[in-house]
Amino acid sequence: MLLEVEFDEPGRFNRFVQRVNRAPIVWTIGLMIPVYAISFSIAFVAILIDPHMYSPVGQLALMVVSALLVMLYHWFFSRYQTSSNLAQVIQFSSGLLPVIGGFIVFGISYLSAFN
Repeated sequence: MLLEVEFDEPGRFNRFVQRVNRAPIVWTIGLMIPVYAISFSIAFVAILIDPHMYSPVGQLALMVVSALLVMLYHWFFSRYQTSSNLAQVIQFSSGLLPVIGGFIVFGISYLSAFN
């Protein structure tokens, strides 16, 4: 089911959504690379802070920020990129992979603290 989004009023957000729908692949790749780089960097720093997980509150907060960045990126494209149903499905499903992978790494790091 293709979501119809009406954007008649002027505004920066509305113009941005219209640009995304005019060239969805360019915007998808152009924003995905920096969002993923920043998000993975934050997750990497979270693990480097305390690899033995003696105080996981700060690490958990950084992992949540990292996951939130990726999911917001994919939510935006799956919601407002209305040019293609397949693109919406790909954006949302591929957004779950790094989040799940990040929490698997987080769990492995937590389990290694007990050894």
